[in-house]
Amino acid sequence: MEIKEIDYDSPEYQESLALRNRVMRIPLGLSIYEEDFSKESTAYILGAFEGQRMIGVGVLSKTASGEIVSVDYLCVDTSIQSSGVGKQLLRALEDYGRKRGATQISLEARVSAQGFYERCGYQDFGEVYNLNHAPVPHVLMKKSL
Repeated sequence: MEIKEIDYDSPEYQESLALRNRVMRIPLGLSIYEEDFSKESTAYILGAFEGQRMIGVGVLSKTASGEIVSVDYLCVDTSIQSSGVGKQLLRALEDYGRKRGATQISLEARVSAQGFYERCGYQDFGEVYNLNHAPVPHVLMKKSL
């Protein structure tokens, strides 16, 4: 497996949208293509590849403070979940944020994935809530870098 940066205007970026749609939206009867991804033009996007096939993706965005970065849309192809790909992607995103001066990383985790993030050192804070674009229970989580 190879993890590499994905450019916003590349074919790999379009492939990342398709993967996110398959894993995160179609099971909810939704389409990711109805969402606005313009903020990702300034984000750090990583893809995990087996040969030419994208098997995972994660997005890291800066927050207003700059000391905090935010993980969005971390997902792994359902056929290989629990194989360590998500953990490797998350570590790579954390390393990137740390190297750029971030001291904390945050994310909105589906409650169903909360255990994964806790095993990776994240702590929940706040109440459980639903997002408009993903109407399943979510919780805010953070980790010191």
